[in-house]
Amino acid sequence: PRLQAASERLHQLLAPLGEVKSTALFATLTSARSGELHEALAQRGILTRHFDQQPLLRFGLPGNEAGWQRLADALTAWRTI
Repeated sequence: PRLQAASERLHQLLAPLGEVKSTALFATLTSARSGELHEALAQRGILTRHFDQQPLLRFGLPGNEAGWQRLADALTAWRTI
C-alpha cells in the first residue's frame, strides 16, 4: 500500500505537465518540453531520464519527504517560467 500510494502521489504531481504513465517505481511524462524540464531539474540536482528519440521523461520515486518537497518546488518553479 505504501509503494502504491507513493506511485499515485508522483503521478498526481506530474499530471498537470502532460500525459503520465506509471509503474510501482517510476512515472513517465510525455511532454513536448521534456528536454527543457530535464535540464531545469538537473540544474536543481534532480535526476531524471530523458529519451532523445521521444518527448519522454522518466522519474523515480523520491526517497523521502524532503525529496518530494524538492521535486514539487522544482516543478512549481519550472511551470511559472
